[in-house]
Amino acid sequence: MNTFSRAALALFTVIGLAGQASAQSFVPRVEVSGQFTTLRLSDFDATSLGLGGRVTYNLSRPVAVEGEYNFFLHDDVTTTTGSLPGLGIAYQRRRSEAFFGAKIGFGGGERLRAFARVRPGFTRLTHQGVECVGQVCAQALMLLAVPTYRTEFALDLGGGIEFYPSRRTVARIDVGDTLIWHRSTAPPCWAGDCTSQNFASRFSLGLRF
Repeated sequence: MNTFSRAALALFTVIGLAGQASAQSFVPRVEVSGQFTTLRLSDFDATSLGLGGRVTYNLSRPVAVEGEYNFFLHDDVTTTTGSLPGLGIAYQRRRSEAFFGAKIGFGGGERLRAFARVRPGFTRLTHQGVECVGQVCAQALMLLAVPTYRTEFALDLGGGIEFYPSRRTVARIDVGDTLIWHRSTAPPCWAGDCTSQNFASRFSLGLRF
């Protein structure tokens, strides 16, 4: 069973827990949050910074479903080539990503709870430019290839901690892996499909209704 099959099984298992959850103390049903997010690209020495938002619907105290959207104004990476030493190629890009899935909380009390999440979704890169980096660029400008980006399947796996300063507010820190199935004609996979695991972190503040 591959990574995506295992993750899909975990997603259905978490959602199934909603029907088994016992009645507990009242919690607001809807949460709306703004967030700051980072994405560490495993194939490059680069970290992208983004902003986003999240809407959560609590099915019960431990189980919720949520949707999230993030936008990275700059998702730039630089690659090197072995054919011409000292040559680097810089790709300027913008990234958007969206996820929808399940979250399950455990432990803690009325003020603090830990949680885990499984959320499939997609990521999309937008080409903003490509340029040569290095002393031999004049000899290599003709070799620069313009990437072609496609919408790519992604899977968000992770967990974190939620803090409730009051009944109607929530602060959240979470970390995890963003798995991306690359199909674009672009780095890191110019030919054929490949999958990357990228470390992601988020900090958000929100309101509960």
